[in-house]
Amino acid sequence: MLQVKDLRVEVELLPLFNHTHTYEAEQALLGLLQKLPPTLAEVLERQAVLRAMLAQWSILADFSYSRLQLQEAREFLQQAVSGRLPLETNQVKMAGKLLLSEEARYQSRARYVQCLLLLRRLEQQYFNRLDAAQFPAGFKPYLLRIAHFLERFSLADTAQVIAEDAFSARHMVRFARQLLGVKPEELTAFWEAFYLVEAYWSAAKGLLTLGLVFPEFQETGLELVGFYHPLVKAPVKNTLHLNSTTNVLVLTGPNMSGKSTLLRAVSLCVYLAQAGLGVPAAVCRLPFFTSVAVALNLSDNLAGGYSHFMAEINNLKAVVQAAQAGGWVFAVFDELFRGTNADDALEITATTLQGLAAYPESYSLVSTHLLELESQLPARVLGGAYCIECVLQEGVPVFSYRLQKGWSTLRIGRIMFEQAGLHRLLRPHSLRPLEVGGHSA
Repeated sequence: MLQVKDLRVEVELLPLFNHTHTYEAEQALLGLLQKLPPTLAEVLERQAVLRAMLAQWSILADFSYSRLQLQEAREFLQQAVSGRLPLETNQVKMAGKLLLSEEARYQSRARYVQCLLLLRRLEQQYFNRLDAAQFPAGFKPYLLRIAHFLERFSLADTAQVIAEDAFSARHMVRFARQLLGVKPEELTAFWEAFYLVEAYWSAAKGLLTLGLVFPEFQETGLELVGFYHPLVKAPVKNTLHLNSTTNVLVLTGPNMSGKSTLLRAVSLCVYLAQAGLGVPAAVCRLPFFTSVAVALNLSDNLAGGYSHFMAEINNLKAVVQAAQAGGWVFAVFDELFRGTNADDALEITATTLQGLAAYPESYSLVSTHLLELESQLPARVLGGAYCIECVLQEGVPVFSYRLQKGWSTLRIGRIMFEQAGLHRLLRPHSLRPLEVGGHSA
């Protein structure tokens, strides 16, 4: 089960890692972010690809090309290989065509040269220098596919001829004959491999740029040291430990203390770890979760015909069923059951927390404003109680955004209400002087 719409992968996560040069590579990167590997072995293989790229970063650091040049070269190759662009393979005929028209000579030569020089740059600067042996077995075929495609065009010799300004009809015919040996599916496979490599390169650059670390997977226990949300400027870093005996975190704290941001930061660490990427933390150790569900912004489902509360019910049911099915489940609920009245919310939240604690292979993070819960929860659940520190200084709330053990009982709603002047503005009209004809009565 994967329910992570509230993490807004395309809107918030993709820009963190997106250093791609083309739309196709960006979509390949988005695929890496959205399609989580189904097994731990595949997660570790993604890590291995990124580690291999980082180990050879002296080669890949300046990976680049002209976007326009690549688009035009790709169009030329696709037209040539598909047969939509007839290629002249007779040297005499090609020479005659070039002699008859200066415009044809310039345009034909330019297209050939541009395509060849781009392929040569990719070959010489990057793919010939990469050590494929450092990459995991599942990724090597993509590198070999690219290398073999480039090798078939004698690019080194042709580039030398172009540099000497000696590129002629003979060289154009040779390239045309080489292109005729390329099958459409081979060209498609080359571009797919190329964009996938660029997607991994972009992810690797994102890891370096953000200073992310690779997580460690373990049999049990969720440990995050110095974690934070990378979209927050000057973030406060926190530490969190959960295990099979304290597997439910109950988070309290007043409004604006940062509960939702903290839950999002933890969720982000877990999600990126499951994606095989680095995480925003100093240390991250966790099990491989078979189900991930993050509910931060549940809303009414108008199309489905059910309310916010029903959305909460359905989401919770899916999490519990996943836990009952076995495997590791990670779930986040921000202000659970805020879609119903306080009395019902108090009763069913207590039941939910105790029920989730009965699944030691499931880790649940639940924030709440129901402070009365503290007296209704057993010691096992209260052992996972955390709050975000906030103090009043001369009647003004001061937020530290630091996570600490314990239960917050601080209420600042009335304080903020009065500081905004709403108590005065909302006084009954009967308490104000009446105005008659523009004058006070």
